[in-house]
Amino acid sequence: MKTIIYYILLFFHFGSFAQKSIPNSTELCKLLTEMSTKDQLYRKGEIIDTFSRSESKYSKRELDSVWTLQREIDNTNAEKLIELTKKQGWLSDEKIKCPNLNIWIIFRHSQKQYFEEISELIEKEHNANRLNDFHYKMINDHLNGRPRG
Repeated sequence: MKTIIYYILLFFHFGSFAQKSIPNSTELCKLLTEMSTKDQLYRKGEIIDTFSRSESKYSKRELDSVWTLQREIDNTNAEKLIELTKKQGWLSDEKIKCPNLNIWIIFRHSQKQYFEEISELIEKEHNANRLNDFHYKMINDHLNGRPRG
């Protein structure tokens, strides 16, 4: 019986190790929420509707201008998330007590110049059980070219 209790305690100890809370998580939650909001700023706007299949009423020049603004946000977000992940490990919703964060989408919207660095980070974080399978696969799918079907 003592052995079973020992193993149960050991399991919970190592299980919690991968997702320990970090100090100042309220500020981090605020920053990451802001990053997630900016990630969708133009994607869910009037000019760019990434889910619409209909012809846009805006010119190619207007669309390109808005996509340029969105890519600037994407680059800033990717750089910040790379830096934070290197310092803190993967920042899951549970780890920083910030529900419905979905920061994985920031890496999914990253540009090619960040792919190698992101790939190394997500491999490390996934292997350490800090990045779940679904988010790992979604980010990795982007880095390797999303299959269209």
